[in-house]
Amino acid sequence: MKATTYQKRKAYLVFGIIGLVFAVGYLALSLRLPFGQLDRPGAGVFPVFVGIVMIVASVATVWEGWRMGETAAIDLPVGADRKRLLVLIALLFGYFVALPWLGQIVTGALFSLALMRVLSELSWLRIVIYALVLSVTIDVVFARLLAVPLPHSIFGI
Repeated sequence: MKATTYQKRKAYLVFGIIGLVFAVGYLALSLRLPFGQLDRPGAGVFPVFVGIVMIVASVATVWEGWRMGETAAIDLPVGADRKRLLVLIALLFGYFVALPWLGQIVTGALFSLALMRVLSELSWLRIVIYALVLSVTIDVVFARLLAVPLPHSIFGI
């Protein structure tokens, strides 16, 4: 299979600008969350930090693309690598679609399970254990310790 080649400069500019638009929207939404006090940070602290980092990364991407020469090219993956990339994109899309209905714990566990299955050769037992531990750990750290509101399922989980 022949690889498709695209201009690297154009890709950097397009994805940097798209990333910047999403980052600004994300930051605007995160600014609505409570910041809390210095001794007890609220739910808005981490998302605002992430939004700022996303904006800086997007601006850096646009800047890099702006400075890049016209001759640089990108080869898109082919064969098994292309299939794996498309599966990863589908998993991310499925995660964001399922999150409001299934909640963070269930969706996170399913996403982690599927992602590890695609990217590793681990046994099913280890993948299930890792996915459950990861999902519960994220819930404990963010929802319980940091008081970040995470989505719950329609069943209350």
